[in-house]
Amino acid sequence: MESQQDILIYIEENDKNEARTIAGSFADTNVKNRAYFNILGARLAGRYLASEGIAMSPVDNLHNIRKVLEELDISDVILPRTHIDVRIVFDEKYIFIPKSHFELKIQPHIYFVFLMAKDQSHVKFLGFIESSAINQELQNQEYYFVAKSQLQPPENLKSYLDNAQTSTRTELSQEELQNFEESIIDMVDNDIALLERKILLKVLTKNQELRNKFIEFENFELISYRVASEYDLQEPSDGQNEPETTEPEIEKTPQDEFEVFESADEFFENLSQTEDVKSENMYNDIDGELSAEAENNN
Repeated sequence: MESQQDILIYIEENDKNEARTIAGSFADTNVKNRAYFNILGARLAGRYLASEGIAMSPVDNLHNIRKVLEELDISDVILPRTHIDVRIVFDEKYIFIPKSHFELKIQPHIYFVFLMAKDQSHVKFLGFIESSAINQELQNQEYYFVAKSQLQPPENLKSYLDNAQTSTRTELSQEELQNFEESIIDMVDNDIALLERKILLKVLTKNQELRNKFIEFENFELISYRVASEYDLQEPSDGQNEPETTEPEIEKTPQDEFEVFESADEFFENLSQTEDVKSENMYNDIDGELSAEAENNN
């Protein structure tokens, strides 16, 4: 039987420039290198999907959140019914999937596997695999490993997406959005508890508006930092005729660490009521951890 023609996706200069620009903002070399290939992989996946007539938003993805890209090995593309993550590998014998996706319960529905050419001029689309099909016994400390033979061929992708009985959409009330905005600030400030972080990340995979709020907050923080830096660089005046300033008093209300999730059972039940047929058990594990945490605190 005649084999399918290889699917090659060529890397353009603007792909490299975009990846360099974003990845270059990180100080840590390992983070910088990982982020470069994560951004590149998502861009190439987006181009392939567009060539197949599959609509997507190039900016509506979890890895577009700078804090998430910094902390996690993630290269995602979020379609209306399917969450995809992209793995760029340099040897088809070593296909690796981050364990952190599963530990944080943000694993996508499927993983694309791209093999990078030796001259880095293009990638070859080796195939894709459902996260539920990954053998978690083949692992090291950071990754699960997948054999090339386990991948579904690229020509099966269109049918898979057309028949997907999943969803990447969950609606949140304005009150819930406001609560999660507090969690966003905590995460940016590196002052977030593990459980709260897990819940925030999971909901970010399912709610576009919350992702946009996170990106808007980061953009505001960046602009504020630049303005403050420019102000600090200005020459100070001699102090004459300057208005006297006082520090404004800010009333702080004590808030329990998990007050946002007081109605956890109701909250998770509402989140699970989506068209995603697999979502009914989506938050069970996290909900169990929340209940255990509450019992320990009592």
